[in-house]
Amino acid sequence: MIATGARDAAAQIKEPGNHPKYAVELEPHALAQWSGPYWGDAGGGVGVRASIPIIENGPVTTINNSLAIGFGLDWAHYGGGCWDWGPWLPAGPRPAPPPDFRNYRCSGDSFWLPVVAQWNFFFTPVVSVFAELGLGIEYATWGADYPCAGGVCRPTGHDLFVDPLFFVGPRFTLSNDFAITLRIGWPYVSVGASFLL
Repeated sequence: MIATGARDAAAQIKEPGNHPKYAVELEPHALAQWSGPYWGDAGGGVGVRASIPIIENGPVTTINNSLAIGFGLDWAHYGGGCWDWGPWLPAGPRPAPPPDFRNYRCSGDSFWLPVVAQWNFFFTPVVSVFAELGLGIEYATWGADYPCAGGVCRPTGHDLFVDPLFFVGPRFTLSNDFAITLRIGWPYVSVGASFLL
């Protein structure tokens, strides 16, 4: 049975164009983002990705592959321990962090606008894999609560970054217009439902 499955997969990847046809793949997903610039814990959130095929058969014309452009919006929330001491303090020399700094309450939100090239490889009617490479605009907000001047300081701030993105993952196609997609890479991992429209 394993040998038969391997032969079927080999046959499928050698059949250019033998995969579901769609105008757009719409994928809402849940995500876990690696630690951000100001906090030490991973963040959790949601997002949506839209991928539009731009090369239905290719770029390698002898195998079953396609190329799409993907874009979307992702959000992750962070809470818990503070990652770095000082980015919210006034300009000038940074005082040494207090001994219990790691116990201070920090929180933040990260919003991403990703744009990627997605290369798909179709091995069986159910299993395909993809690789994505691109850029993302990240808007990060942060806040902290810590004792100061006999009270509690609550500084806040925000930053804007442009970072490289890369992902790989499998897609499990359950029907002609529905799949489950797992995405692993930087800056997050996600699992989502793909609607092939």
